[in-house]
Amino acid sequence: MTTVTTTTLTLTMPRLGETMEEGVIVGWLVEPGQQFRRGDAILELETDKTVVEYPALGDGRLDETLVSAGDRVPVGAPIARAAVLSAEDWAAALPDTASPDAAEAEAEAAPAAGAPAAESRSDDRLRATPTARRLARQHGVVLETLHGSGRRGRIERADVERAAGSNGSAPADLRWLDIPAGRLAYAQAGNAGPVHLLVHGFAGDRTAWANLASGLARSGKRVVMPDLPGHGATAIEATDVDGLAAAVAALAESLPGPLVLVGHSLGAAAAVHAARRLGDRVARLVLLTPAGCGPRIGADFVHGMAAAETTGEVSHLLRLLGPRGGQLSDAALAAMAREMGRGRLRTLATALATADGRQRIDLLRPLAELAERIPVRAVFGLDDRIVSATDALNLPPRVAAHFLPSGHMPQWDAPREVAALIDEETQHG
Repeated sequence: MTTVTTTTLTLTMPRLGETMEEGVIVGWLVEPGQQFRRGDAILELETDKTVVEYPALGDGRLDETLVSAGDRVPVGAPIARAAVLSAEDWAAALPDTASPDAAEAEAEAAPAAGAPAAESRSDDRLRATPTARRLARQHGVVLETLHGSGRRGRIERADVERAAGSNGSAPADLRWLDIPAGRLAYAQAGNAGPVHLLVHGFAGDRTAWANLASGLARSGKRVVMPDLPGHGATAIEATDVDGLAAAVAALAESLPGPLVLVGHSLGAAAAVHAARRLGDRVARLVLLTPAGCGPRIGADFVHGMAAAETTGEVSHLLRLLGPRGGQLSDAALAAMAREMGRGRLRTLATALATADGRQRIDLLRPLAELAERIPVRAVFGLDDRIVSATDALNLPPRVAAHFLPSGHMPQWDAPREVAALIDEETQHG
C-alpha cells in the first residue's frame, strides 16, 4: 500500500499589486476537508481594484479556513491551512508586468507562507489569469480549447473575449463536420484519452459544458461538444428529436470509440436515440435531468425561450434553470436574445411539449432496451423546475438514478459531482 506524504502549509493573503495592503474575502470556493487540484480556484477575494480568484498552485486538501467571507485581511496574514503534495509547487512565479492582466495574474503566483522561493518550473499546467477564468465561466468558454497569447502561453482576457465571439465572429477554434443535413459545428477539449461526447439541451449550445468539459479534459479525457441542429453556430435547422439524434450519431461515427455519451435534458433524448443507432460504439450513457421520463415538463421555459426576443425575457427564463441561471454577463445575455429572436426553436419546442406542459417525448421504452446492453445512469436535480426529480421513479430498473442538490443544470451547479458520476463505472449485470 502506497503512503502519500503531504506537507502542511499556512496560506496567506497574497499581494496582488504594488499598492495592495489588504484584501476582503469574498467567499471560499473549496470547503474544509475537500481535495483540490492544481489550477482549481480556492477562494475569491476583493482588492481595492477588482475581484480575483486565488488558484491552487499544486494538488492538496484544504484542512482549515482561518478567515470568513467579508473579513478584511492584511497582506501576509494567515487565511487557511492546507495539506499539499509538494511545497515547491507553491513557490512564487514572476508575472509578465507588461500584460494588462499582470496585477491579477499575481494571484496565480502568490506564495504560501513558509513556501521556499524558487523559479517557476515548466509543466503542462493550464495557465490563465483570474480575469480570463472568470470571463470563461461567464461566456461558457472552455479554456483548454484556447491558445494563450500571454507569457509562456498564458490565457488572458483578450483570448477569452475572442473565443466568446465578443467581436461578433465565430471562435477560431470551432470545428466543423459535414453531415447529410449540412455542416455541424462542434468544439473539443483535450486531444487524447477516452472520448466523451457531451450533448447540450434545449436553447443551449456547446458552451453549456464549459466547467464540466474543463474538468474532464484535465483528467485526461477528450471532450467533444456539438452545437445541435437549430442551436449555436450549426446552420442546420431542427424540427424533432430524430433530427438531433441523427446529427449526434454522425458526429459519434467520426470519432474513435467506444465512447461515453452524455446528454442533458432534450440532449438526453437525442443521446438515447443516437445510442440506439450507434450500437457497440457507445460504452456508457449518462443522462442529466433527462426530458421524456415523465408526463410533464416546464413549458414556461421551453416555449418562453423559443419565443424570447429581449435580454429581459432571456434573463428571467434562465433563472428557472437554477442558482447560476441569472449569472450570465450582459454580453452573453444579449447574444442569447439575438439567437432566440431568430425563432429557430419554435418548431422544436412544439415537438418537445404542449403549451400546457405535457411532454411529447417518451424515453422509457428505448432506455429499457439500452440498459440491457450498456451501463446507463440518470442524474436528477432535487430543485429542478423544468424536469421533476420524481421522474426518476419511472425509470427502468436497470437504469441507475442519482440525485444532486441542484437545479436543471447540474453540470453548472455541481460540476465536480457530475464529473465523478460520468467517470465512475456503472455496475451492470
